[in-house]
Amino acid sequence: MLPPIPEKLWKIDESTVGQHFSLRDGDQCYYIWEYTAGKRYDFSPTNQLISNLKIKPSQIAKSPNRNYYKEQAINHAAAGLRHFLRRDYAEQRMTFVPVPGSKAAGDPDHDERLLQVLQRALQGWSADIRPMLELTQSTPADHESADRLSYEELLAISRLNNPSGQLLRPIVVVVDDVLNSGKHFKIAQELITAQFANVEIRGLFLARCIRDDPIRDFDVLDPM
Repeated sequence: MLPPIPEKLWKIDESTVGQHFSLRDGDQCYYIWEYTAGKRYDFSPTNQLISNLKIKPSQIAKSPNRNYYKEQAINHAAAGLRHFLRRDYAEQRMTFVPVPGSKAAGDPDHDERLLQVLQRALQGWSADIRPMLELTQSTPADHESADRLSYEELLAISRLNNPSGQLLRPIVVVVDDVLNSGKHFKIAQELITAQFANVEIRGLFLARCIRDDPIRDFDVLDPM
């Protein structure tokens, strides 16, 4: 079962920002669904969506039928993003930057799922999608390891690869699958603003990680 696309986009505000300890009050971060930490894939439709989205290439190689579920998850995530993006604004004002997975290019489990989500979400639009965030080495996935990299350790193996030198649009939307601590978003923010000081950085997440939190008031990512 797929989670229904909500009517409005949720916003991280003063009541929820403290649950994502890398974020700061001024960060503009938005999400579509809520993923419950510490629960199985069958706990909720969102948990199942995220679990299927994260199916590894090596797992598909062993069980090709699992690709159906990964493709279904990519398509549904893309539909969710497209639902909340205003075409004229996306085409004129926004650059979209996917957060890379935990495996560097060349690793058998290197996964460009978020790039694929963006490409399908913005299909047919004059969109600026820049997969320019890269890892210089593979790391254990955060959701699979209790020994997670610190902010400094992850920053040290992350880089911004923009060989064309082309300028970004005024609003840069960093897209990731799950907002947990916010570490990956903050690293993207630091790397991008170091080279492009005048852009506005926003985070757009498929889901926010919750731990028995009450549902909060929501807002719209205006004018997306």
